[in-house]
Amino acid sequence: VKHNLDGRAFIHKMNSDGVDASHFIMNLPAAAPEFLDAFRGWNFGSELSKKIPTIHVHCFGEKARGPKETSRVHTQVLQRCERALGCPGSLSEPEGRQKNKAQVRIVRDVGPRKNMFCVSFLLPVEVQQVEKLVLGRSNKRDRESEVEQTLPCSKREKE
Repeated sequence: VKHNLDGRAFIHKMNSDGVDASHFIMNLPAAAPEFLDAFRGWNFGSELSKKIPTIHVHCFGEKARGPKETSRVHTQVLQRCERALGCPGSLSEPEGRQKNKAQVRIVRDVGPRKNMFCVSFLLPVEVQQVEKLVLGRSNKRDRESEVEQTLPCSKREKE
């Protein structure tokens, strides 16, 4: 589906219109992970197994200097995505990584200390519990409760 909208507005429109999208490709590597906050409060509908989209996020990250650093670099990239989603551990922790089929791959080498990555994962179901991002007139993000956004999903569910 093609639209001439801001990325956050497009994601909100797809969800509010009930479009059953199977994949979202976010290919602006300098900022794409930060746009993941638009998935907060995602309405999965009544048929969860049918409505869980796969997200593909292109981003820049540190180049591992050896095989031992690869795991650390991948974890950093996954945690950047988790912070934007508001669900810590949903991609970087072993259980969350397996459940949400999180994968990190190198797209290309962009500099002596930088790679472009593609992070692919199933949208964590926990995002539906996170307060939805409110878009203002300019579609800039405007959170109603900044404090609540910093709480992990598991703490908000208990309250």
